Amino acid sequence: MRAAILTLVLLCAVASIVTTPAAAQDHAYILSARLDPDAHTVKGTAAITWTNQSTLPQDHLFLHLYLNAFRDRESVFMRESGGQLRNVETTGVGGIEITSLQVDNHDAERMTEGFPEAREDDATQMRVALSPTVAPGARVTIDVEWVATLPPVFARSGYHGDFYMVGQWFPKVARLEPNGEWATFPYHGHGEFYADFATYDLTIDVPEDYVVGATGERVEHAVSGGRAVSRYVAERVHDTAFAAAPWFEEQTARFAQLGAEHAVEVRCLYPPGYDAAAEVHVRTALAGLAHFGNLYGPYPHPTLTIIAPPRGADGAAGMEYPTLFTTAGEWFPVPWLHNAWHEEVTAHELAHQWFQGLLASNEVAWPMLDEGLTSWATQDLLRALYGERANGGSLVGITIDGFEFSRLFALRGRRTLPPGRPANAFHRGYGRSVYARTTAILETVSRTWGRARFVRALGEYARRHRFSHPVPDDLFASFDAAYWPGFSSAVLRPAMLDGAIAAVRVQRLDEEAVVVERLGGLPIPTAIELHHDGGEISRVSFPQRDVRYSRPVADPAGTITGVEVDPDHHGLLDPDRADDFARVGPAPADPWFARLLTFAQFVLSVAGP
Repeated sequence: MRAAILTLVLLCAVASIVTTPAAAQDHAYILSARLDPDAHTVKGTAAITWTNQSTLPQDHLFLHLYLNAFRDRESVFMRESGGQLRNVETTGVGGIEITSLQVDNHDAERMTEGFPEAREDDATQMRVALSPTVAPGARVTIDVEWVATLPPVFARSGYHGDFYMVGQWFPKVARLEPNGEWATFPYHGHGEFYADFATYDLTIDVPEDYVVGATGERVEHAVSGGRAVSRYVAERVHDTAFAAAPWFEEQTARFAQLGAEHAVEVRCLYPPGYDAAAEVHVRTALAGLAHFGNLYGPYPHPTLTIIAPPRGADGAAGMEYPTLFTTAGEWFPVPWLHNAWHEEVTAHELAHQWFQGLLASNEVAWPMLDEGLTSWATQDLLRALYGERANGGSLVGITIDGFEFSRLFALRGRRTLPPGRPANAFHRGYGRSVYARTTAILETVSRTWGRARFVRALGEYARRHRFSHPVPDDLFASFDAAYWPGFSSAVLRPAMLDGAIAAVRVQRLDEEAVVVERLGGLPIPTAIELHHDGGEISRVSFPQRDVRYSRPVADPAGTITGVEVDPDHHGLLDPDRADDFARVGPAPADPWFARLLTFAQFVLSVAGP
């Protein structure tokens, strides 16, 4: 009884205190969540304020019910992913059962099938009737009660033992575009989420021995009757999630950032024995807050929470939410090994706080704006922290970095789709295309025309479109402004949307002439290194508009005996570096040796420090 009274008091406080900040935005969520560890359920309530921000009146709205992706194997998510995402064998059963739904205090008609956006055997979308019609600029209040059943931890959400990662757990209003079209979609196997910015006010009720980490800043906390009730508030975010476990240990740090009104309280929650790993996560987060804040604008929220899942809960690892993300890594990080289970995952999920958290582009329609930009920013941070060998390695003077690994992963072997496709267009190769190929495209631009200009363009995009749901044209416009009008039309659009490559090869080197040709169509300037018989090495430029470069072997600097294209490896859109060099004689240098070297580089990129 005391717990019930305490919960009621806190909910009343929420209703009164949140009125002012919620009114400052067009959308607001007042949520409550009661976790039942025995039943693996969350009993939730929501009072959602929604405003029609479009130019057209609306007679319905859509709710995303993402957790219904796990109710059986016939959902769109399970069919598209094959049930294998996050490498979890047993999916269990999860879902959302709505027990009450009202719009402006009246029961609302609802359906999960029978409308154009519905998918067979999928209940991750719900159409809700609005009566009367909601005019542009008008608002309604949606009151919902539901029970969320959590699956064994899988694809970002669920439980493992007494660890809970509660994500995609509540009915969330789909985004209505300014033109009056709903951006509603099922929970796909690839791609993630898209929603409006709102004020989120979340009250979490858990057993009193549980430690909680959640989106936003904790503003209230009380313990009574064997239960702990905490309230978290976040403004201008597009989602909320929380993690809970009775054994969470905690490390904290404070980051005072330039150009921001407040410091950032960094909090890492982790399993017992993971102290060394937690130190790495916190250290990487602090470095990333400085690095990303300098390039893309200060982190605007007062808190950042990092969740390290326990062993066996890998399905919860590596996922971003506003002001909160889950990371990955074993209990003991090797000090000299900068690998994907510690620094890289933390760096990647932190980068998402900008490239998605503050921009909120449509992750299903344009995943390259989310995972693609984030992947480049991740490697850029690791390079700043650890140099070229970060996430790569070197052997006998040969160095390969994470960017070169992206080239190998994206372009070697099977052909990949252009990264500018919708997420659900990819059956296979999503990671190779959206993550790795976008990274290779962006780093090619950065190396070719200089990193300073590149980060100026990307920084302008991130700052200008903060809180505004940008599309690819916004990204292209920022690059055109930083480079020259038409730059994106010549380089970024064909590379990202059409899959164009920028390969240059030595087509001929014999006793008469050296001939180099450009393949793939992208006009990217390339350096050519000429080796002369006297030992001298000279460089010439292969202009970006030319498709062929030729030169007599008889050269004033000495007879040309060898040639190498792109000796500094600026171009990462070349699928095959084996044809980038040759020597004069009856045959070019043995291509098998070059291919063996490429393979060795690939191995180093995976296993090296």
